[in-house]
Amino acid sequence: MVVRLLIENLSLTNFRICREIELAPCQGINILQGQNAQGKTTVLEAIWLLATTRSLRAQREGEMVAQGESAAAVNATILTEHRGQVELLVNVQCNDRKSVTVNGSKRPRVVDLLGSLNVVFFSANDLPLLDGEPADRRHFLNMEISQISPRYVHDFAQYRRILEQRNRLLKDIRDHRTSLESSGLAEWTTQLISYGAVISNKRSEYLRQLAPLACEAHKELTDGLEELELRYLPGFALPEWPSAVAERRSEAWYADEPLEAEEDTTNEYIPAPEQIAHAFQAQLDQVLNDELRRGTTLLGPQRDDIQFVINGRNARLYGSQGQQRTAALAVKLAEYRLIEQQVGEPPVLLLDDVMSDLDDARRTHLMHWANGANQVFITCTNLRFLPDTMRDRSAIYRMEKGELTLWSDH
Repeated sequence: MVVRLLIENLSLTNFRICREIELAPCQGINILQGQNAQGKTTVLEAIWLLATTRSLRAQREGEMVAQGESAAAVNATILTEHRGQVELLVNVQCNDRKSVTVNGSKRPRVVDLLGSLNVVFFSANDLPLLDGEPADRRHFLNMEISQISPRYVHDFAQYRRILEQRNRLLKDIRDHRTSLESSGLAEWTTQLISYGAVISNKRSEYLRQLAPLACEAHKELTDGLEELELRYLPGFALPEWPSAVAERRSEAWYADEPLEAEEDTTNEYIPAPEQIAHAFQAQLDQVLNDELRRGTTLLGPQRDDIQFVINGRNARLYGSQGQQRTAALAVKLAEYRLIEQQVGEPPVLLLDDVMSDLDDARRTHLMHWANGANQVFITCTNLRFLPDTMRDRSAIYRMEKGELTLWSDH
């Protein structure tokens, strides 16, 4: 029997512009219509917060709290076939602190919420996935892997902490505030390698599974006229890669130069963490003197990237804006399918004002796909971008000044 996840009830209290919202969304399509800056995306952000513990937009957690209030709350009742009913609550303080409660029990760590609700979010702002900085693509990897592997959140947090400490030590040694012998750099390097190898292995495996699904979705969106490839560009040369490729990549990363994937790059081979750790150690040994001179870690997952290739050409450099948008959408559709495969239930789909940014053909493909999803939330400023058949079977809400009103229910 297929497991179907469903948000039964959702409430927002003092969450950005939404002072008090109670929503009982339907299974199927829920449309939030309204002008800009009325709170439509805020509702999607609240769902995203319940799934990931993170904000879609805020630099500081406290930015999610309504002006003049000390705290905000997002609460939901989730129904799944294999876990039954689950109550989720996230409280956000204006001092940036958060707490989470699952089934009435306050959890000691915020990350304990992860895995309770899975979502896929797509908006016009996802275009930087292709033409943005490598940090945008690393953020994508971190957020998506975290949903299906809560352990990854811990490993990544540890890696970041260790990387910051190692960089401080490298700067101190460079500036003669401490000596290499007494700095403890070797011990921190050992920890960096251990966690870095696990992260690289997780990212490699995730992209290996995501890539064919993205290729399939892209073919559907382009009627088979274009082929999309995803290529993992790790922040150091992984074992078993051709030596010439590994050497050239290592030099490029060290020099902070733009990276281009080789024609023989493949996602098929995924080395084990132990193999990755051995390669990481060897390459860090080679660049240690340069790290000491520059005062920073030159290799590692903090330099990872993804390359998008359409019909054999780098989409970031040669793809049109339409091609880039289609590739980004294909990755999101692939993410939906991968989550469903991994966790055994379809994620909730969040589409934020994307209809007006797609041409008719791609919009038709997306709507056909959304019609088959279990639960969807779509925001738009104008209903005319949605086909009549979709509107007829959707719950439509009007969003104005942070208040939500049901217009029609199918």
